[in-house]
Amino acid sequence: MAMLSIIDYIDINCKGYHNATTWQVALDPDFTQIIDESIEDKVNVQTWHTMLPKIDGSGYYADLDNLYARAKVHIDNSVSEWFIMEPKNQNKQKIIVTELDGTLTEYDSIEDNFN
Repeated sequence: MAMLSIIDYIDINCKGYHNATTWQVALDPDFTQIIDESIEDKVNVQTWHTMLPKIDGSGYYADLDNLYARAKVHIDNSVSEWFIMEPKNQNKQKIIVTELDGTLTEYDSIEDNFN
């Protein structure tokens, strides 16, 4: 699963309302292998979650080295260019485990071989 968010943007003379976002996630930087998208999404305007479905429809990606994402901001009838988000390695994440004694232990998924 991946979560994409638009935290901030600059509106130059649109003077409208951010009422939709187009989201895309791909396996390559040229976006020729799009695995999920939401076009002119009026529900998930600032944040979108994707389960990362496989292209052939049989399951979900779970072990991606790099994930590429981009978004377009829709402000009334104006649409921005693509905002490219830097690639993220899904394998690199912090995992926080609550131990039996109640203490929290932080693991690194790559260094601690959680994959």
